[in-house]
Amino acid sequence: VLCACDLLNEGWDSPRTEVLFMARPTMSKTLYLQQLGRGMRLYEGKEYLMVFDFIDNANLFNMPYSLHRIFNIAEYRPGEYVVASEKQRQMDKDLFQKGEKPLVYLDFPIDVMDYELIELFNWQEEVKDMVSQIEFVRMVDVQRETIERYIREGKIKPDLEVPMGTNRTFKYFTEEKVYKYAKEFGWEIITPANMKDKFMDMVEVMDMSYSYKPVLLKAIFEHIDEKGRIRVEDIIDYFIDFYETRRLKGLPIEKKNSIYYKGNYNRKDVERNIFANPFKRFEDMNFIKRCKDIEYVELSKHIFKKLTKREIEWIIFHCDKSLEEYYNRPIFRK
Repeated sequence: VLCACDLLNEGWDSPRTEVLFMARPTMSKTLYLQQLGRGMRLYEGKEYLMVFDFIDNANLFNMPYSLHRIFNIAEYRPGEYVVASEKQRQMDKDLFQKGEKPLVYLDFPIDVMDYELIELFNWQEEVKDMVSQIEFVRMVDVQRETIERYIREGKIKPDLEVPMGTNRTFKYFTEEKVYKYAKEFGWEIITPANMKDKFMDMVEVMDMSYSYKPVLLKAIFEHIDEKGRIRVEDIIDYFIDFYETRRLKGLPIEKKNSIYYKGNYNRKDVERNIFANPFKRFEDMNFIKRCKDIEYVELSKHIFKKLTKREIEWIIFHCDKSLEEYYNRPIFRK
C-alpha cells in the first residue's frame, strides 16, 4: 500500500495498480482525472481498476469532483458499479429490483435491506448565482451572530435551503434579497470603496471579551510583507511571546479559562485559539482571509493598499491603548 498527497498526481507510472483510494478533495476536474489516471494504465492480467471514492462531500460553496460527477451519474447505491458497461450496470439494477445484492467485486458486509437509493443533488448549479449565508455576513457590517439570530427568529428568510446531513442546512439568498434586508435593518453594504473605513471603525471600537484582537493586529502589522500576507507561524510566535513575556514579568496574563493563563499549551493549541477567536471576527467582515496556501493569512487588498504609514502607526498605538485598558479591568486587579 502506497499513501501520498499531491506527490503522485502526475508523472508517476505503475501499470500494475488495481485499486485506488481517492481521499483527497479537489475542486479541479483536471487534477481529479490526473489522480484517477494513476490507476488506468493497461497491464497484462489486469482486468479492471477499482476506485474507492471517499470525497463526494459538499463544503460551503462547492462539491469536490467524484466519479459520479465526472460521469454525470445521478443515482448512488452502495457497492454498485460506477464505471462499467451498460450491460453490467443494467444487471446490477435488475438484481437490486429483485431484492438481491449487486454483483460487486468485493463482498461488502451489508445486507440488501441496508441499500438505499440516493439522488445526488447537484445543488451548486442551482445556487451558483445566489449568496450563501457566509457571503451574506461578509457583505454587511453586522456580526455573524446577528444574522444567525434573525434567521432563527424568522426576520430573515433564505430563498433556498439545502440540507446537509441530519443537523445542518446551507442557506442561500438572492443578491436582491440581501440588499433588501440591509436596507430594512439599517445595515451598510461593505464594498471595496468603504472596506478600509469599515476596518478602521472596527479597530477603533475594538469590542473585547479577551485581549486577542489587538494582539492579532499587532502581530499582523509587525510581520506583514509587501503583498499584505503574514505567515501563520509568525503570528503564533507573536502570541506565545506576548503572553509568556507577561507571565515572566508577573503581569496579568488572561482570564482563568484562557489557554495562556493555564499554560502547558502547544503551538497547535495557539493556532486553534487564534483562528477560532480573534481571526474569525475579522474574517466574517472579509477584512482578513486565510490563503489557499494555509501557511499564510492575507489582509484584504482593499485595506492593505490604502493604508498609510501613519494609519498603521495609529492602529498599533490604539491596540496598545486597548490592551492597557483591558488589563486595567477590575478582574485583573490584585
